[in-house]
Amino acid sequence: MTVTLNETPSGNRLHIGIFGKTNSGKSSFINAFSGQKVSIVADVPGTTTDPVYKAMEIYPLGPCVLIDTAGFDDEGELGALRIEKTELAAQKTDLAIILSAKKKWSRN
Repeated sequence: MTVTLNETPSGNRLHIGIFGKTNSGKSSFINAFSGQKVSIVADVPGTTTDPVYKAMEIYPLGPCVLIDTAGFDDEGELGALRIEKTELAAQKTDLAIILSAKKKWSRN
């Protein structure tokens, strides 16, 4: 019997965290992967402040939650708060995708 996204509690879904340096393309990646404008994308470092969660079905994995995070290399007082939120998201992550360079992602 197949279990759908709506039938699976959030805590039982595979949590996939997207991590990397500030402005490495994490938000662009999650938008391209999901085919939706889930996260705000800008050339301004620190655009992503709080983690952004996107629930979706990923074949053959099933119900998942993608997590867009701020950069681990953020700076300043506000940057420290963004890093703290990223660390909390990492604790919820079952599978991590690490982006190492800025890339323009598209579904094409």
